[in-house]
Amino acid sequence: MKVLLVHSAYQLFGGEDSVVRAETELLEKHGDEVCHYTRHNDEVKQFNLGQKAAFLPQTVYSWKTSGEIGDVVRRFKPDVAFIHNVYPLISPSAYHKLHALRVPTVQVLHNFRLHCPNGLFYTQGHICEACRGGNYLNAVSKRCYKDSYTFSALYALTLGLNRLGGVIEKISGFICLTEFFKLKMQEAGVPDSKLFVRPNFVYAPALPAGQVPGNGYALYMGRLSPEKGCWTLIRAFEQLPQVPLKIMGTGPMEQEFRNYIREKGIRNIELLGFKSGAEKWDILRNSLCVVMPSEWYENFPVTALEAYMACKPIVAARLGGLPYIVEEGKSGLLFEAGNAGELAQRIQHLVDRPAEAVRMGECGRRLTETKYGPEQGYSNLMKIFSQVQAA
Repeated sequence: MKVLLVHSAYQLFGGEDSVVRAETELLEKHGDEVCHYTRHNDEVKQFNLGQKAAFLPQTVYSWKTSGEIGDVVRRFKPDVAFIHNVYPLISPSAYHKLHALRVPTVQVLHNFRLHCPNGLFYTQGHICEACRGGNYLNAVSKRCYKDSYTFSALYALTLGLNRLGGVIEKISGFICLTEFFKLKMQEAGVPDSKLFVRPNFVYAPALPAGQVPGNGYALYMGRLSPEKGCWTLIRAFEQLPQVPLKIMGTGPMEQEFRNYIREKGIRNIELLGFKSGAEKWDILRNSLCVVMPSEWYENFPVTALEAYMACKPIVAARLGGLPYIVEEGKSGLLFEAGNAGELAQRIQHLVDRPAEAVRMGECGRRLTETKYGPEQGYSNLMKIFSQVQAA
Protein backbone atom coordinates (compact mmCIF):
# COMPACT_ATOMS: atom_id res chain seq x y z
CA MET A 1 0.00 0.00 0.00
CA LYS A 2 1.15 3.55 -0.74
CA VAL A 3 0.68 5.77 2.32
CA LEU A 4 1.10 9.54 2.42
CA LEU A 5 1.98 10.39 6.03
CA VAL A 6 1.25 14.02 6.97
CA HIS A 7 2.70 15.57 10.13
CA SER A 8 3.81 18.94 11.46
CA ALA A 9 6.57 18.15 13.97
CA TYR A 10 6.57 19.88 17.35
CA GLN A 11 9.32 22.25 18.50
CA LEU A 12 9.98 19.92 21.41
CA PHE A 13 10.06 16.27 20.34
CA GLY A 14 7.20 14.53 22.09
CA GLY A 15 4.79 11.63 22.12
CA GLU A 16 3.12 12.36 18.77
CA ASP A 17 6.48 12.70 17.02
CA SER A 18 7.63 9.36 18.43
CA VAL A 19 4.37 7.75 17.31
CA VAL A 20 4.88 9.06 13.76
CA ARG A 21 8.36 7.56 13.73
CA ALA A 22 7.06 4.21 15.00
CA GLU A 23 4.18 4.16 12.48
CA THR A 24 6.63 4.76 9.63
CA GLU A 25 8.84 1.89 10.77
CA LEU A 26 5.80 -0.37 11.16
CA LEU A 27 4.50 0.31 7.65
CA GLU A 28 7.89 -0.01 5.98
CA LYS A 29 8.64 -3.22 7.86
CA HIS A 30 5.54 -4.75 6.27
CA GLY A 31 6.52 -3.64 2.78
CA ASP A 32 4.28 -0.59 2.46
CA GLU A 33 5.61 2.48 0.67
CA VAL A 34 5.56 5.64 2.80
CA CYS A 35 5.89 9.19 1.53
CA HIS A 36 6.13 12.00 4.10
CA TYR A 37 4.69 15.46 3.80
CA THR A 38 6.09 17.20 6.85
CA ARG A 39 6.82 20.62 8.25
CA HIS A 40 8.69 21.41 11.46
CA ASN A 41 7.32 24.03 13.83
CA ASP A 42 10.87 25.30 14.40
CA GLU A 43 10.40 27.09 11.07
CA VAL A 44 8.39 29.74 12.91
CA LYS A 45 11.51 30.83 14.79
CA GLN A 46 13.15 31.80 11.48
CA PHE A 47 10.25 33.85 10.09
CA ASN A 48 10.88 37.48 9.12
CA LEU A 49 8.25 40.18 9.67
CA GLY A 50 6.54 39.49 6.35
CA GLN A 51 6.34 35.76 7.02
CA LYS A 52 4.99 36.37 10.51
CA ALA A 53 2.23 38.56 9.09
CA ALA A 54 1.35 35.88 6.54
CA PHE A 55 1.50 33.16 9.20
CA LEU A 56 -1.80 34.12 10.83
CA PRO A 57 -4.10 33.66 7.81
CA GLN A 58 -2.13 30.60 6.65
CA THR A 59 -2.89 28.89 9.96
CA VAL A 60 -6.52 28.97 8.83
CA TYR A 61 -5.72 27.81 5.28
CA SER A 62 -2.21 27.39 3.87
CA TRP A 63 -1.99 27.82 0.11
CA LYS A 64 1.60 26.56 0.34
CA THR A 65 0.34 23.28 1.77
CA SER A 66 -2.44 23.04 -0.79
CA GLY A 67 -0.03 23.40 -3.69
CA GLU A 68 2.67 21.12 -2.29
CA ILE A 69 0.27 18.35 -1.33
CA GLY A 70 -1.22 18.53 -4.80
CA ASP A 71 2.24 18.00 -6.28
CA VAL A 72 2.98 15.09 -3.91
CA VAL A 73 -0.31 13.35 -4.70
CA ARG A 74 0.18 13.64 -8.47
CA ARG A 75 3.73 12.28 -8.16
CA PHE A 76 3.27 9.59 -5.47
CA LYS A 77 -0.38 8.59 -6.13
CA PRO A 78 -1.12 7.45 -2.55
CA ASP A 79 -3.81 4.95 -1.70
CA VAL A 80 -4.52 6.75 1.59
CA ALA A 81 -3.35 9.78 3.57
CA PHE A 82 -2.42 9.10 7.20
CA ILE A 83 -2.58 12.41 9.10
CA HIS A 84 -1.27 13.12 12.59
CA ASN A 85 -0.80 16.87 13.22
CA VAL A 86 -1.50 19.77 10.86
CA TYR A 87 -1.08 22.71 13.26
CA PRO A 88 0.04 25.33 12.75
CA LEU A 89 2.15 25.19 9.57
CA ILE A 90 0.40 22.57 7.45
CA SER A 91 -3.08 23.80 8.41
CA PRO A 92 -6.46 22.16 7.67
CA SER A 93 -5.95 22.98 3.98
CA ALA A 94 -4.47 19.47 3.79
CA TYR A 95 -7.91 17.96 4.39
CA HIS A 96 -9.62 20.09 1.75
CA LYS A 97 -6.96 19.43 -0.90
CA LEU A 98 -6.82 15.69 -0.31
CA HIS A 99 -10.61 15.49 -0.48
CA ALA A 100 -10.63 17.43 -3.74
CA LEU A 101 -8.06 14.98 -5.14
CA ARG A 102 -10.15 12.03 -3.92
CA VAL A 103 -7.50 10.66 -1.59
CA PRO A 104 -9.07 8.93 1.47
CA THR A 105 -7.79 10.56 4.65
CA VAL A 106 -7.42 9.07 8.13
CA GLN A 107 -6.80 11.47 11.01
CA VAL A 108 -5.29 10.15 14.24
CA LEU A 109 -6.89 11.93 17.21
CA HIS A 110 -3.91 12.50 19.48
CA ASN A 111 -5.86 15.31 21.17
CA PHE A 112 -9.16 17.22 21.02
CA ARG A 113 -7.95 19.91 18.58
CA LEU A 114 -10.76 19.05 16.19
CA HIS A 115 -13.22 20.57 18.67
CA CYS A 116 -11.10 22.56 21.12
CA PRO A 117 -8.72 25.46 20.29
CA ASN A 118 -6.10 24.28 22.80
CA GLY A 119 -6.76 20.61 22.08
CA LEU A 120 -7.12 19.64 25.73
CA PHE A 121 -10.74 20.13 26.87
CA TYR A 122 -9.02 21.71 29.88
CA THR A 123 -8.53 25.35 30.83
CA GLN A 124 -8.03 27.51 33.90
CA GLY A 125 -7.46 24.45 36.09
CA HIS A 126 -10.62 22.59 35.08
CA ILE A 127 -12.00 20.27 32.43
CA CYS A 128 -13.95 22.34 29.90
CA GLU A 129 -15.99 21.22 26.90
CA ALA A 130 -17.60 24.59 26.16
CA CYS A 131 -16.43 24.65 22.52
CA ARG A 132 -17.47 21.11 21.71
CA GLY A 133 -20.68 22.21 20.03
CA GLY A 134 -18.91 24.65 17.71
CA ASN A 135 -19.01 27.98 19.58
CA TYR A 136 -15.27 28.62 19.70
CA LEU A 137 -15.71 32.15 21.07
CA ASN A 138 -15.66 30.52 24.50
CA ALA A 139 -11.95 29.91 23.99
CA VAL A 140 -11.32 33.59 23.30
CA SER A 141 -13.04 34.81 26.46
CA LYS A 142 -11.12 32.26 28.53
CA ARG A 143 -7.79 32.82 26.72
CA CYS A 144 -7.52 29.04 26.36
CA TYR A 145 -4.47 28.95 24.08
CA LYS A 146 -1.25 30.16 25.68
CA ASP A 147 -3.32 32.48 27.93
CA SER A 148 -3.55 34.82 24.94
CA TYR A 149 -6.60 36.51 23.40
CA THR A 150 -4.76 36.73 20.06
CA PHE A 151 -3.69 33.08 19.78
CA SER A 152 -6.99 31.85 21.20
CA ALA A 153 -8.86 33.91 18.61
CA LEU A 154 -6.61 32.58 15.84
CA TYR A 155 -7.34 28.96 16.65
CA ALA A 156 -11.02 29.69 17.29
CA LEU A 157 -11.20 31.24 13.82
CA THR A 158 -9.29 28.34 12.27
CA LEU A 159 -11.59 25.71 13.75
CA GLY A 160 -14.75 27.73 13.10
CA LEU A 161 -14.10 28.51 9.43
CA ASN A 162 -12.92 24.99 8.64
CA ARG A 163 -15.90 23.48 10.39
CA LEU A 164 -18.16 25.67 8.25
CA GLY A 165 -16.13 24.49 5.25
CA GLY A 166 -17.13 20.90 5.99
CA VAL A 167 -13.78 19.63 7.19
CA ILE A 168 -15.30 16.84 9.29
CA GLU A 169 -17.23 15.58 6.29
CA LYS A 170 -14.09 15.68 4.14
CA ILE A 171 -12.05 13.45 6.48
CA SER A 172 -12.71 9.79 5.68
CA GLY A 173 -11.99 8.34 9.11
CA PHE A 174 -10.78 9.19 12.59
CA ILE A 175 -8.60 6.94 14.70
CA CYS A 176 -9.44 7.16 18.41
CA LEU A 177 -6.79 5.75 20.72
CA THR A 178 -9.39 4.66 23.31
CA GLU A 179 -13.13 4.07 23.51
CA PHE A 180 -13.30 7.22 25.63
CA PHE A 181 -12.16 9.40 22.75
CA LYS A 182 -14.66 7.72 20.47
CA LEU A 183 -17.41 8.59 22.93
CA LYS A 184 -16.31 12.23 23.04
CA MET A 185 -16.25 12.45 19.26
CA GLN A 186 -19.74 10.96 19.07
CA GLU A 187 -20.94 13.57 21.56
CA ALA A 188 -19.39 16.26 19.35
CA GLY A 189 -21.37 15.06 16.36
CA VAL A 190 -18.80 13.03 14.41
CA PRO A 191 -20.62 10.20 12.59
CA ASP A 192 -20.05 6.81 14.18
CA SER A 193 -19.27 5.31 10.77
CA LYS A 194 -16.11 7.47 10.64
CA LEU A 195 -14.80 6.53 14.09
CA PHE A 196 -12.33 3.69 14.64
CA VAL A 197 -10.63 2.62 17.86
CA ARG A 198 -6.97 1.69 17.47
CA PRO A 199 -4.65 2.06 20.49
CA ASN A 200 -1.00 2.98 20.37
CA PHE A 201 1.36 0.05 19.93
CA VAL A 202 4.82 -0.67 21.24
CA TYR A 203 7.79 -2.89 20.50
CA ALA A 204 8.35 -4.55 23.87
CA PRO A 205 12.01 -5.57 24.26
CA ALA A 206 12.91 -8.71 26.16
CA LEU A 207 13.04 -8.24 29.92
CA PRO A 208 16.50 -8.38 31.51
CA ALA A 209 17.42 -11.83 32.77
CA GLY A 210 16.76 -12.23 36.45
CA GLN A 211 14.61 -9.13 36.82
CA VAL A 212 13.24 -8.98 40.34
CA PRO A 213 10.21 -7.12 41.74
CA GLY A 214 10.67 -3.44 42.59
CA ASN A 215 12.04 -2.40 45.95
CA GLY A 216 9.01 -0.51 47.18
CA TYR A 217 9.02 3.01 45.76
CA ALA A 218 6.24 4.37 43.61
CA LEU A 219 7.15 6.28 40.47
CA TYR A 220 5.62 9.24 38.65
CA MET A 221 6.89 9.91 35.12
CA GLY A 222 5.78 13.01 33.28
CA ARG A 223 5.31 16.72 33.13
CA LEU A 224 5.03 18.62 36.41
CA SER A 225 1.93 20.67 35.74
CA PRO A 226 -1.52 21.13 37.32
CA GLU A 227 -3.53 19.04 34.83
CA LYS A 228 -1.33 16.04 35.57
CA GLY A 229 -2.66 15.89 39.14
CA CYS A 230 0.72 16.55 40.70
CA TRP A 231 -0.66 18.23 43.83
CA THR A 232 -2.92 15.25 44.42
CA LEU A 233 0.17 13.05 44.07
CA ILE A 234 2.15 15.08 46.62
CA ARG A 235 -0.70 15.15 49.14
CA ALA A 236 -1.30 11.41 48.82
CA PHE A 237 2.30 10.62 49.71
CA GLU A 238 2.24 13.06 52.61
CA GLN A 239 -0.23 10.52 54.03
CA LEU A 240 2.26 7.68 53.35
CA PRO A 241 5.48 8.82 55.08
CA GLN A 242 6.93 5.28 54.99
CA VAL A 243 6.38 4.82 51.23
CA PRO A 244 8.98 6.44 48.95
CA LEU A 245 7.89 8.33 45.83
CA LYS A 246 10.26 9.20 43.02
CA ILE A 247 9.16 11.90 40.57
CA MET A 248 10.84 11.74 37.18
CA GLY A 249 10.27 14.74 34.94
CA THR A 250 10.28 18.52 34.73
CA GLY A 251 7.73 21.23 34.18
CA PRO A 252 6.42 24.60 35.32
CA MET A 253 5.65 23.41 38.87
CA GLU A 254 9.03 21.83 39.59
CA GLN A 255 10.46 24.66 41.69
CA GLU A 256 7.17 25.07 43.54
CA PHE A 257 7.28 21.41 44.50
CA ARG A 258 10.92 21.58 45.55
CA ASN A 259 10.16 24.53 47.81
CA TYR A 260 7.11 22.81 49.29
CA ILE A 261 8.98 19.55 49.99
CA ARG A 262 11.83 21.44 51.64
CA GLU A 263 9.61 23.72 53.74
CA LYS A 264 7.43 20.84 54.91
CA GLY A 265 10.40 18.59 55.63
CA ILE A 266 8.96 15.79 53.50
CA ARG A 267 11.47 12.94 53.37
CA ASN A 268 9.75 10.29 51.28
CA ILE A 269 9.39 12.32 48.05
CA GLU A 270 12.36 12.73 45.72
CA LEU A 271 12.40 14.86 42.57
CA LEU A 272 14.76 13.32 40.06
CA GLY A 273 14.39 15.79 37.20
CA PHE A 274 14.53 14.66 33.58
CA LYS A 275 15.95 11.20 32.96
CA SER A 276 16.39 9.24 29.75
CA GLY A 277 17.98 6.14 28.30
CA ALA A 278 19.30 3.37 30.51
CA GLU A 279 19.06 5.49 33.66
CA LYS A 280 15.35 6.07 33.10
CA TRP A 281 14.66 2.38 32.49
CA ASP A 282 16.65 1.31 35.55
CA ILE A 283 14.55 3.61 37.73
CA LEU A 284 11.36 2.27 36.14
CA ARG A 285 12.32 -1.39 36.42
CA ASN A 286 13.18 -1.02 40.11
CA SER A 287 9.88 0.62 41.05
CA LEU A 288 6.86 -1.01 42.67
CA CYS A 289 4.31 0.75 40.46
CA VAL A 290 3.74 3.76 38.24
CA VAL A 291 1.27 6.46 39.33
CA MET A 292 -0.84 8.43 36.82
CA PRO A 293 -2.97 10.92 38.79
CA SER A 294 -4.13 13.10 35.87
CA GLU A 295 -7.03 15.50 36.33
CA TRP A 296 -7.65 16.14 32.64
CA TYR A 297 -8.68 13.80 29.83
CA GLU A 298 -5.56 11.79 29.13
CA ASN A 299 -5.72 10.13 25.73
CA PHE A 300 -3.19 7.31 25.57
CA PRO A 301 0.01 8.39 27.32
CA VAL A 302 3.21 6.70 26.21
CA THR A 303 4.20 6.31 29.87
CA ALA A 304 1.40 3.76 30.31
CA LEU A 305 2.94 1.46 27.73
CA GLU A 306 6.40 2.05 29.18
CA ALA A 307 5.14 0.94 32.60
CA TYR A 308 3.61 -2.19 31.13
CA MET A 309 6.76 -2.95 29.14
CA ALA A 310 8.72 -2.83 32.39
CA CYS A 311 6.22 -5.21 34.03
CA LYS A 312 4.82 -2.57 36.40
CA PRO A 313 1.21 -2.08 37.49
CA ILE A 314 -0.35 1.37 37.07
CA VAL A 315 -2.31 3.27 39.70
CA ALA A 316 -4.36 5.74 37.67
CA ALA A 317 -7.13 8.29 37.99
CA ARG A 318 -10.53 7.06 36.88
CA LEU A 319 -10.82 9.73 34.20
CA GLY A 320 -10.44 10.18 30.46
CA GLY A 321 -8.76 7.37 28.59
CA LEU A 322 -6.98 5.91 31.62
CA PRO A 323 -9.77 3.52 32.76
CA TYR A 324 -9.73 2.06 29.24
CA ILE A 325 -5.99 1.36 29.48
CA VAL A 326 -5.69 0.24 33.10
CA GLU A 327 -7.74 -2.89 33.71
CA GLU A 328 -8.95 -2.58 37.31
CA GLY A 329 -7.58 -5.37 39.47
CA LYS A 330 -5.76 -6.93 36.51
CA SER A 331 -3.08 -4.55 35.25
CA GLY A 332 -3.48 -1.91 37.94
CA LEU A 333 -5.79 0.02 40.24
CA LEU A 334 -8.00 3.09 39.76
CA PHE A 335 -8.99 5.94 42.06
CA GLU A 336 -11.21 9.02 41.87
CA ALA A 337 -9.34 11.87 40.16
CA GLY A 338 -8.27 14.50 42.70
CA ASN A 339 -8.89 12.23 45.69
CA ALA A 340 -5.53 12.09 47.49
CA GLY A 341 -6.91 9.86 50.24
CA GLU A 342 -8.12 7.20 47.85
CA LEU A 343 -4.85 7.35 45.92
CA ALA A 344 -2.95 6.78 49.17
CA GLN A 345 -5.14 3.75 49.89
CA ARG A 346 -4.44 2.25 46.47
CA ILE A 347 -0.68 2.68 46.89
CA GLN A 348 -0.79 1.14 50.36
CA HIS A 349 -2.77 -1.77 48.93
CA LEU A 350 0.12 -2.62 46.59
CA VAL A 351 2.76 -2.03 49.27
CA ASP A 352 0.98 -4.52 51.51
CA ARG A 353 0.54 -7.05 48.69
CA PRO A 354 3.76 -7.17 46.65
CA ALA A 355 2.82 -10.49 45.04
CA GLU A 356 -0.37 -8.90 43.69
CA ALA A 357 1.67 -5.99 42.32
CA VAL A 358 3.91 -8.48 40.50
CA ARG A 359 0.89 -10.31 39.07
CA MET A 360 -0.59 -7.04 37.79
CA GLY A 361 2.72 -6.04 36.26
CA GLU A 362 2.91 -9.36 34.44
CA CYS A 363 -0.59 -8.77 33.09
CA GLY A 364 0.47 -5.36 31.76
CA ARG A 365 3.50 -6.91 30.12
CA ARG A 366 1.30 -9.46 28.33
CA LEU A 367 -0.85 -6.62 27.00
CA THR A 368 2.20 -5.06 25.31
CA GLU A 369 2.89 -8.37 23.62
CA THR A 370 -0.69 -8.89 22.40
CA LYS A 371 -3.28 -6.08 22.44
CA TYR A 372 -0.65 -3.32 22.20
CA GLY A 373 1.87 -5.25 20.14
CA PRO A 374 3.01 -4.11 16.68
CA GLU A 375 1.38 -6.96 14.77
CA GLN A 376 -2.01 -6.19 16.23
CA GLY A 377 -1.40 -2.50 15.58
CA TYR A 378 -0.59 -3.16 11.93
CA SER A 379 -3.59 -5.44 11.43
CA ASN A 380 -5.92 -2.83 12.91
CA LEU A 381 -4.46 -0.07 10.74
CA MET A 382 -4.85 -2.06 7.53
CA LYS A 383 -8.50 -2.80 8.34
CA ILE A 384 -9.14 0.93 8.82
CA PHE A 385 -7.36 1.85 5.60
CA SER A 386 -9.36 -0.76 3.71
CA GLN A 387 -12.66 0.51 5.09
CA VAL A 388 -12.05 4.16 4.18
CA GLN A 389 -10.91 3.14 0.71
CA ALA A 390 -14.09 1.15 0.20
CA ALA A 391 -16.40 3.89 1.48
